[in-house]
Amino acid sequence: MTVVDNLASEPAVAGIPPLPAAGASGPVRLRQLIGARRGWLMVVAPATGIDRPLAGVMTWEADRAPGRHQLLLVTSPHPTGDELAEVLAEAGRAEACAVVVRSGCLPAELDVGLAADRAGVPVLAVAGRVGWEEVAALARSLVSAARFGVRGATPTAGGLYELAEGAALALDGAVVLTDACLRVLAFACGDTVDDLTSRTILARRAPEPLREQLFVDGYRRNVTRIEVEGAGSRLVAPILVGDLVAGYVVLAPGADTPDGAPRVLGDVAAAAAAWFLDEQAGPDDEDMVRAELLRGLLTGTGSLEALTERLGRPAAAHWCLISLSAHGEGQTRGAGAARGVTPDIERLLARCARMLNPSAATAVLGAVAYVLVPHSPGSGSSVFAERLRRRAATPAGAPLVACFSRAVATGDEARAEGRLLRQAVAVLAARPSAATADLAGLRSHVVIAELAGLATEYPGLLNGALDVLRRNESPRNAEYLDTLLSWFDAGCDATRAAAALCVHRNTFRYRLQRIEQLCGVDLDDAVERFTLELQVRLLVLRGGW
Repeated sequence: MTVVDNLASEPAVAGIPPLPAAGASGPVRLRQLIGARRGWLMVVAPATGIDRPLAGVMTWEADRAPGRHQLLLVTSPHPTGDELAEVLAEAGRAEACAVVVRSGCLPAELDVGLAADRAGVPVLAVAGRVGWEEVAALARSLVSAARFGVRGATPTAGGLYELAEGAALALDGAVVLTDACLRVLAFACGDTVDDLTSRTILARRAPEPLREQLFVDGYRRNVTRIEVEGAGSRLVAPILVGDLVAGYVVLAPGADTPDGAPRVLGDVAAAAAAWFLDEQAGPDDEDMVRAELLRGLLTGTGSLEALTERLGRPAAAHWCLISLSAHGEGQTRGAGAARGVTPDIERLLARCARMLNPSAATAVLGAVAYVLVPHSPGSGSSVFAERLRRRAATPAGAPLVACFSRAVATGDEARAEGRLLRQAVAVLAARPSAATADLAGLRSHVVIAELAGLATEYPGLLNGALDVLRRNESPRNAEYLDTLLSWFDAGCDATRAAAALCVHRNTFRYRLQRIEQLCGVDLDDAVERFTLELQVRLLVLRGGW
């Protein structure tokens, strides 16, 4: 069992006074871990909330009790319901921070939300692309960084220097952080700096004598003291991300460097690991946390209650869900620009929404962005959605369409509306101009769009009377299909349909007669007419004829 138990209020080594925690908010919190990397961790069951203290990380083992405020990693690929229930029960008794399982591996026979509520411990799911070593490295990094006064949970260049300065103060020496090729990333010095440290900082790379000593076998994996000819000793700690050595922390000891310096230097290396993990979050961790909670809600693994709590709204609040997507006729602004709604612009969209309403949460799923905001009576939701659509077009680099839902009060309602909203923006994207619409006014079109999806799985639904026109790609047959579509759009009024196609109404009526003859249908029969219209509209949604 691997445990990192570095509380910000406790000294790392006897004789070294404890360092302040990161910021005024006290110890590292679970929400900081969730927000530190976009898409890594999803809240499955919030239980008592995601503001719980995080003191370390450990891999779950049945014969070892978990530690207090530890992040428990359940690395079993397919835990059973009984196994996960046991983990949660033990975690609750130990006051663990949270339990983490692999996404898609939750046992179907266990009500995870209920079990988490009973234990009082949140359950998170880690994305399939993220390794357990990366999750552990990130958690250790946040905990260790807090001990050295690094503020916040997101790695930044300034934060790396803060880490170096905190370490130099605690160790009374010069500290240099490098990448795996010994290029200098950050440094901090005490009162005296020797020649080797000066050359390292000025050249932005460790000099040859230090490189030669560092890469001798056995010096790469552990905190090691090395002797550099003409420069004295150095303590070197590898920065590990899983099994990969991503960089080094090099200490030039001072006169008062404590005997426990190797352990402290190991903590510095653990804290620095976050700067070497992929997919760093943007500067606004709050938007990342909200995005993961909303993503979990819409995909069925999260809850509206957790998101409501995070947004600081009453438990009985009503919400409006808005979907946005690129308009089909929109053009990118600038060559090579990424067009429309993509995960890359999620943070920018979140900022747009939050500027309009501080209680907004934004998440991108596929090519559709979802924004959850408190419901406004009257035309409030419509006005907000239109303003958001226009403002969000700038980061999207294309005109957008938007659709807003009715008021929702439960997670099931939000998920149901979310599925319909995805279809609704697809309908709007195919229209001539970009616009904002109420889902209530698009429901009939959404039903047809959902049936078009079924027709993809069951293409036989499109077979029938129209086959003779579809399978012969002559201009005349395409003209007949256009005639049918215009007729249905006009409510089966031949005069209006003829005017829309700019033909004489007698010509239009002749075409309808020819369609009846060729297809063997009776357009006066309500069922045949309905079936024909349904097939025509499904063909349009599938690309036409």
